[in-house]
Amino acid sequence: MVVNQRTKEKRKVKKKKKNVSIVHVMTILFIVYFGFTFFNQQLKLNKYNSQIEMYEKEIESKQNLIEYYKSRKENITTDEYIESVAREKLGLVKPYEKVYIDANN
Repeated sequence: MVVNQRTKEKRKVKKKKKNVSIVHVMTILFIVYFGFTFFNQQLKLNKYNSQIEMYEKEIESKQNLIEYYKSRKENITTDEYIESVAREKLGLVKPYEKVYIDANN
């Protein structure tokens, strides 16, 4: 009976060791999984943040371009601009104006 009892005690100790080792393995696996997941999410987050910055800069440049074209649109409708284009590009003159042509050109 003493032998039987010792054998049973040894089996219990082995089972406890197995249980403890399984818990340790599961804990280590969980930590590795958590670390891997955290690292991947951090990489994605950095990528998305850089894309956000890029799109914000693009939006800002487009807004500046819109403002530029709005100012050009307002300028184009003025009489002074129309007159300057008619004189420079089309060579038109006002009535009773004298036109001098430079012979050196």
